[in-house]
Amino acid sequence: VIMRTFFQTTIPDSIIESGKIDGASQLRIFVQLVLPLALLGILAALAAVYLFVPQRIPGGWFGFAYDLPAGEAQARMALVDTACGWAGVREDDGSHRFIIDLYNTIDPLPQGYTVTYDDAWCAAFGSAAALEAGLLDIIPAECSCSRQIKLFQDLGRWEEDDGYLPLPGDILFYDWDLPRSFDCTGWSEHVGIVVGTYGPFIRVMEGNRDDDAGYRTIWRNDWCIRGYGLP
Repeated sequence: VIMRTFFQTTIPDSIIESGKIDGASQLRIFVQLVLPLALLGILAALAAVYLFVPQRIPGGWFGFAYDLPAGEAQARMALVDTACGWAGVREDDGSHRFIIDLYNTIDPLPQGYTVTYDDAWCAAFGSAAALEAGLLDIIPAECSCSRQIKLFQDLGRWEEDDGYLPLPGDILFYDWDLPRSFDCTGWSEHVGIVVGTYGPFIRVMEGNRDDDAGYRTIWRNDWCIRGYGLP
């Protein structure tokens, strides 16, 4: 509808009529007269079509790239909503402490370690969100990124295919040293929860991002992506 409306309202009738008077065929009128004038308009119309595609994630980020069982989609969104609800908590004012306290209620505590308020808390953030959402049966709790990767691998729920299209609720692990290896075997230093995708971009909610809970936008298949834990 958008494309048809564009051609009906934007291309002057006089252009088409002049072509007919010169004896040009419909194809020649389109290729030599209409198309050059419409090129930029076509791109704008396509962009509008893209933006009008139904979205499932607030804020313009697309949700599930393919259909999932209703229960799985609901569980994933519960994790995303929980994590996003904590956006803005900070380490410097102590507002992040309730997340650490929540993580420390996990019984038994992973590795028997009680996370302190001064520890790096990105993995504890995701684990606490999973606890709050009631998803620890499908998301293994950990305060260490690399140990959590091993847990996902043991469950057969690990993905590091460069062509993988992440879904909301996937656990995205980073390796900042990957430019030197590109082998997806390095030590992960950071982790976040996928909120959604938009074209070539991924939106991620992260704890301990610059000492607060906030969003990051990265390229799909970015060099720093170590892989994904799949709920």
